[in-house]
Amino acid sequence: MSLLRARLASYALPFLDAWPAAGGRLLERSGFLLELTDDEGRVGLGDAAPWPGFGIETSGSAGHALRGAMRKLLGLPADAFPRAIAQLTSLAPVAAAPAARHAIDLALHDLLAQRAGVPIAQFLGASGALTRVPANATIPRVGPERTAELAAAAVAGGARTIKLKVGGVPVAQDVARVRALREAVGPEIRLRLDANQEWTAEEAIEALRALAPFGLEYAEQPVSAEALADLARVRRESGVPIAADEAVRDLGSARHVLEEEAADILIVKPMVLGGLEAARIVTAQARARDVGVVVTSLLESVVGRTGALHFAASLGPSAHAHGVATGGLLARDLAPGPAFGEGVVPVPTAPGLGITIEDPDVWRDAVVVEAE
Repeated sequence: MSLLRARLASYALPFLDAWPAAGGRLLERSGFLLELTDDEGRVGLGDAAPWPGFGIETSGSAGHALRGAMRKLLGLPADAFPRAIAQLTSLAPVAAAPAARHAIDLALHDLLAQRAGVPIAQFLGASGALTRVPANATIPRVGPERTAELAAAAVAGGARTIKLKVGGVPVAQDVARVRALREAVGPEIRLRLDANQEWTAEEAIEALRALAPFGLEYAEQPVSAEALADLARVRRESGVPIAADEAVRDLGSARHVLEEEAADILIVKPMVLGGLEAARIVTAQARARDVGVVVTSLLESVVGRTGALHFAASLGPSAHAHGVATGGLLARDLAPGPAFGEGVVPVPTAPGLGITIEDPDVWRDAVVVEAE
C-alpha cells in the first residue's frame, strides 16, 4: 500500500453563537480538509484548523504548508507511515505548522487503522480503549439568562459536566453567570471554568475565591500562557484546581508546565500539538508526574473532532470528562459525526476514523495532486 493521491479543500463552518477570540468574536470556524488515498482505494482524512491568535500559524499558512507537503507524501509506502508521522516536525513545509502536521498525522493514522481493520482508538489503545467517551458541554461568554438556558438544555440532553467561559468582565458578572448556571442545573453537575488567559494572578485569585463556593471541578488557564510562575501561584493560593491549556503548545511547553508544577491537569489538544503522536507523548509525560489529562478539540470540523475523540478513547477510563463534544456549537458541519448524548460521545466502530465525506460540494475547489 502506498499513497496515490492527495486532495485539499478549505472549509468555513458558522457558529451558532459568536465565539470570543483574540482580536474579536468569531462567527465561523475555518480550516482545511485533507484527504489521502492509497493505491488500494482506502481514504484517510485529516483536518488543519489553527485557532486565530493562538501561536503564529494562521489558516492561510496551514493551507500553504499542506499544499507544499502533499506531493512529498505521494508514493509513501504504508510501512513508512509511522516513521513519517514521527518525523513531521522535520518535514520542511509543515515543520512550523502544527495544525498542518495534525492533518497529515490524522490522515495517516486513519489509513493505518483501516489497514489493521480497527478504529483509531483501538489501534492506539488496544483492548483498553473506550467505546464511549464521557464529555463536557461548553457554554461561551453569554449573559446569565442565556447561560442558564444553554446549561439546562445540556443537562436535559444528558450532560454531567459543563465548561463555562469566564473572564474579560468584572468578577460580579461572572459570579452572576455561574450562579444562574448553578440554579439552572443544581449542585450535582460538574462545573469547570475557562478564563482563556484573561486575568492577572491577583485577579485570578480574587475571582476564583469568589467563584469557588459554587463548586468548581477546575479552572483552565486563568493567566497568561507565558506566566508559569503566576499559574503556579494561582494553583497554590486560589483553592481551585488549575488546568493548563494555552500553556500547552508543544512538547517543550508541556514539559515546562510539568517541571514548574504549575497545573493539576493538562489540556491536550491534538490540533495544537501537531497530531495524535505528539498528544500521546505529552500524555505520557503528564501521567509520569501524576498530572491529569483532559483531551479537547479546538472547535474544528467533525474530522478533527473525531480524531480527538479517538485519542481520548485510547487513553481508557478518566476521572474527568473530555472536551470532544463541541459539534453542537456549529450551525453545520462537513459530515455527520458521533452525537453527544447522555453525557457521552460514542466512538465510531468502523476501521480508521469512521468519518465519510459524502457531500461533493466540500471538494468543489479542492487542490488535487496525484502520483505520476
